[in-house]
Amino acid sequence: MNEEDILEGVRSVAAEHLDFEGEIELATPLVQALELDSMRQLTLVVELENHFDVCLEEGDEDGIETVGDLVDVLRRRIEAP
Repeated sequence: MNEEDILEGVRSVAAEHLDFEGEIELATPLVQALELDSMRQLTLVVELENHFDVCLEEGDEDGIETVGDLVDVLRRRIEAP
């Protein structure tokens, strides 16, 4: 799965489960743009795991500031054996 496919999945999850209607690009600041409080963060993680059929692990969130950072983590999880 390539970067654009993952980004489109993040857009889809944000729209469907967070009611986000704005633009999402790789450089978009994740927490600020999606207005992520703790409940919205949990919703995002669970729905991304469901959408991509992956399991994000403790520590995966380290260093995630932008949507691009999130896409990189998801790509690593998708490609992991």
